[in-house]
Amino acid sequence: MLRTPRLSFILIMVTAALPVLCVLLNHWLSIRGGYIPDCIPYFEGCTSISSTGRHGVSYWLFKAMMLPQALLLFVFWRALEARFRESGSHGVWMLRAGAAGALFLVLYTVFLGSSGDVYRLMRRYGVFVFFLGSLVAQVIATLRLAQLNDATARWPKVVQQSLLVLMILLALAEVPLGQFGLADDAAENVIEWNFSLLMQLWFASWLLPVGRSPRWVTAGRLGKVHHPLR
Repeated sequence: MLRTPRLSFILIMVTAALPVLCVLLNHWLSIRGGYIPDCIPYFEGCTSISSTGRHGVSYWLFKAMMLPQALLLFVFWRALEARFRESGSHGVWMLRAGAAGALFLVLYTVFLGSSGDVYRLMRRYGVFVFFLGSLVAQVIATLRLAQLNDATARWPKVVQQSLLVLMILLALAEVPLGQFGLADDAAENVIEWNFSLLMQLWFASWLLPVGRSPRWVTAGRLGKVHHPLR
């Protein structure tokens, strides 16, 4: 990651926690303002994530928190790609997918709350490419980590692979719901909230190797890979 354990820890922690804090804070403010119903969206799906940042002070707070998040994501993927490169692996496509996700997060955040068909289309593409790019980057990073010959990465590998399985299952769950006409806003919102939470937990899982071994933040000391994918 970054050059010192402290900087790497801070980068990972903020990248993982900021979006969760953002949506929960804006969810609370929007409820207080009477803009959305009061419920637990992870279970009840009474509102979407986007709805928490469309009205009142939440409109500005959502942007103020998520635009820096896009920059943090780019820094995270760039730092992780550099570490994989030092280990003899390659993370170029991980970086490209992650950077695309970060870029479209900016697009989604800027146009959130704007009216009109064009703005609605930009938001829709923005959030779709953000989630898709981030998921692809996470899959590639998890595969790269699995190839490292490093005992300290054993539990991070298990955690990340488990989180990815859950995310993919959630994403696939929308297909039969839509196919058989069972999908509704509440079901889609539940999937969206939980998928987003799992995605942030994946970022938090990098605290495990960084916390257990300073090699993760020391140039050139990562375990070598076995048969890296090209």
